[in-house]
Amino acid sequence: MSELAVLGGTPSVKEKWPVWPFAGERERVLLEEVLSSDLWGGSGLGPKIRELNEKFAAYCGTKYGAAVANGTISMELCLEAWGIGPGDEVIVPAYTFAATPLAVHHQGATVVYVDIDPKTTNIDPARIEEAVTAKTKAIIPVHLAGHPCDMDPIMAIAHRHGLKVVEDAAQAHGAIYKGKKTGALADAGSFSFQQSKNMQSGEGGFITSDDGDLIDLIYYSIGKFGRGIREKYSGHIHYRYGYNACYTELQAAIALAGLERLEDQTVLRAKNAKLLYAALDGIDGIEPLVWQPYCERHGHHLFLMRFHSAAFEGVSRDQFLSAINAEGIATSSLYPMALYKQPMYEESPKLAMRYYDCPVTEQMAVDTIFFEQNMLLAETQMMDKIGATVRKLRDNAVELRGLTTEKTAFMGSSVLKKAAQNTH
Repeated sequence: MSELAVLGGTPSVKEKWPVWPFAGERERVLLEEVLSSDLWGGSGLGPKIRELNEKFAAYCGTKYGAAVANGTISMELCLEAWGIGPGDEVIVPAYTFAATPLAVHHQGATVVYVDIDPKTTNIDPARIEEAVTAKTKAIIPVHLAGHPCDMDPIMAIAHRHGLKVVEDAAQAHGAIYKGKKTGALADAGSFSFQQSKNMQSGEGGFITSDDGDLIDLIYYSIGKFGRGIREKYSGHIHYRYGYNACYTELQAAIALAGLERLEDQTVLRAKNAKLLYAALDGIDGIEPLVWQPYCERHGHHLFLMRFHSAAFEGVSRDQFLSAINAEGIATSSLYPMALYKQPMYEESPKLAMRYYDCPVTEQMAVDTIFFEQNMLLAETQMMDKIGATVRKLRDNAVELRGLTTEKTAFMGSSVLKKAAQNTH
């Protein structure tokens, strides 16, 4: 009988991985405080939200912050506050989650896609400058998987051309670039609190900035139906165009509890990631994406790797994913195509976009795989077990070449997979 679980052998990992999302006693205490109060949501101005605004902004190293409905509208609100709309262009990476360009499209602006750095999967600063035109108004760099973008050259380009920059830090809670946390590296930072994220409240988002006027405009007005700012705030007087981007007290209670654990968990993820790099070192066909010199700390929402089929005895990525999942190690492929190839552009011709040649993006869509962040919260010896399991698959790779797999079976996060199962 084969040693490989997918071919009838015994799975290498029988232990349970840390559960995510996690709810402890602290969540229950804070939720009970909200449930016992007379303010659960509605205005988005409750005491738990105010506490979260102060504490998460301070954690990121910015003066101000605002919790909002999700990590997509957080970017929309920044663009709206800066007056960016139809006829304007916003530069984004061609390889990331669709929320980033959709935020631009919701504003009626044109998305301009540029290529990524193969060492990080983040936007390549060297490719930004060529994409700047007289219509360019903003850049949205994405700290993909939790690795900070190289922000100094990005901000230099922005300053030269008078552009606004909002960090898409949806996957980068607690990551550090040259001594500063993500969210404090540009004009504004945008975070997600969706349930797969390293800090979560089921759903939600957050905007960080040192610009108090920007945060006030978003928090009091355009995020709440265009009402007045501070002393002019009134439930039924609307001074400008706005959105319903309200966060709730219930969500804030969960987020506050998560924030209390975030730093310790981020330190543990980084520690285990470094052990995992060592455990995977030298395995032909597996190339973990390592920290770059400017990355003082990776957020590790995802542990990204490149799978090189030719160096793995010709085993396809899907065959490898089927085999490693059967061994008890949840592993997935990431985004399946460059964003400019998404079907939405055929179905919705009104969406304005253009793109530059993106060979790195095209290749990354073919060979990127990842482990999720909760695996990095396991006991440290589990990192060696992951490495040993991958070596087992490599040693027996020839047996996998005839394996029949479903191409999309292991695509996307566990949250998305569970959601897809519930649609059937």
